[in-house]
Amino acid sequence: MTEPVVSLMDPEFWNDPVSAYERLRGSGPLIRMGLPGVPPVWLVTSCEHVKSALSDPRFVVDAANVPGHHGPGIVDQMMAASGMPDEFRDYMTNMMFTDGKDHSRLRRLVTPGFSARRIRAMRPRVDQIAGELVESLAEKGSGELIADFSAPLTTTVICELIGVDRADQAQMGAWMRDYTTGERVVSGRAMVNYTRDLIERRRAEPADDMISAMIRSGDEAGDRLSDAEIIAMALLLINAGHHSTAQFIPNAVLVLLDHPEQLARLRAEPGQLPGAMDELMRLANPVPIATPRYATEDMEFAGVAVRRGEALTGSLEAANFDPERFPAPRQLDTGRDLGRGDGHLSFGAGPHYCPGAALARLEGEIALDHLLLRRDSLRLAVERDEVDYVDVSLGLRMLSSLPVRL
Repeated sequence: MTEPVVSLMDPEFWNDPVSAYERLRGSGPLIRMGLPGVPPVWLVTSCEHVKSALSDPRFVVDAANVPGHHGPGIVDQMMAASGMPDEFRDYMTNMMFTDGKDHSRLRRLVTPGFSARRIRAMRPRVDQIAGELVESLAEKGSGELIADFSAPLTTTVICELIGVDRADQAQMGAWMRDYTTGERVVSGRAMVNYTRDLIERRRAEPADDMISAMIRSGDEAGDRLSDAEIIAMALLLINAGHHSTAQFIPNAVLVLLDHPEQLARLRAEPGQLPGAMDELMRLANPVPIATPRYATEDMEFAGVAVRRGEALTGSLEAANFDPERFPAPRQLDTGRDLGRGDGHLSFGAGPHYCPGAALARLEGEIALDHLLLRRDSLRLAVERDEVDYVDVSLGLRMLSSLPVRL
């Protein structure tokens, strides 16, 4: 097996990840990458090949689906290394980590909770929440954009979508933050227990929320989601949908402030914002890499020999900045035509395309409208080079804060 030649923990991925991926892209279509505590994986950096890998049925996300495979996959190994108890494994059986018929079944039963009708119906409420948060921030004159705006916005939206009672939303938000910052066992167990209790209450008294929809979901054969599957889906939505969108919003604000001519263009024509969201999501995506895939057979992929059982992961960040796909990729162009079905990969591609993409787009659009288009007073309260990030893992760096004046 070829030795790893790169690690996402290298300083260059922290200081200037776009340039780091540009260098790797010039080294070949697949690069051996080292990960802490697990075997090396193939890293894919071109947009064309990342999209192909995410759509290729010869790759699976569950290592147990590789013929002849024995032992835990990368996700299991990383969970064990982080100290997560075995009991949590039951709640990792969500759409992100299943393949084939199992994945199709979960997606079919969960999709009603993300229906276009449901997402459209959420717009007035999301707009109300965003407006109230911006007004509160404006009254103070300054604040921290994540703690005072994007995190409470996405927490409230996710909690209301799932069905978390209003009196419990602050506590759920605290568990979400603790889960991200390292207290995973305690906060994870608390969220599991709360969701289990919520399922029982909604089973007795259904409401117009996702938990109730998942309890009701089924097909003609009587197939339904188990309680463990409902909990797994709720935790996925909380920890993926909330955190990623809470980070996308301040990232997008920075992108727009870094491109004042494009911001002025949107302010002059605010009706263009929905069409500009894909370009903003390309540049401001907070998720750098895709879930690892495993080769189910010996194959040649992108001209490289990949052996059965070897893991491969696509860099979504590298794909979104690929100059072969996006001319002048570092530049924001709110009028850039990405082409239908041929744009950014921030939501992935193929069968695992993010089911919450429409919700993330809705939240992001409304947030940016309130923060930057309906008013022109928002400014950073620190110098641009003083914006601080925190290292989460595997090249994932998140804004720790974004002080602003309004």
